[in-house]
Amino acid sequence: MGFDRPQGERITARRLPSNQRRTFLEVLDQVIGERHQGLRSGLVTRQGCPVLFVVNVGHVARRAEIGCDFDVTLGWSFTWAVEGKRIGPVHEVDGVAQTIARALRASAGPRT
Repeated sequence: MGFDRPQGERITARRLPSNQRRTFLEVLDQVIGERHQGLRSGLVTRQGCPVLFVVNVGHVARRAEIGCDFDVTLGWSFTWAVEGKRIGPVHEVDGVAQTIARALRASAGPRT
């Protein structure tokens, strides 16, 4: 029994705390879902860290994992998770989504 929850409440009943990395990836996931009809995305965990898995629905071999890392000089940025290369800053989420769509050669346009 913990001191910070009512007696009898299960630990799994509480929502897990979010963090900035996950929040930024959730926003990118939403933008991709709304504006890029040729892509599907979803959050997954790799080695204990959240990453955004993105796939071209017309050609599933074209896929990527997108990370989000903090740099003291540059702040938060989206990255290609495998290589660690920077895609762009989190405040330019539309441009980052477009860069991902181009790299995965996805069809353009919002979902209808």
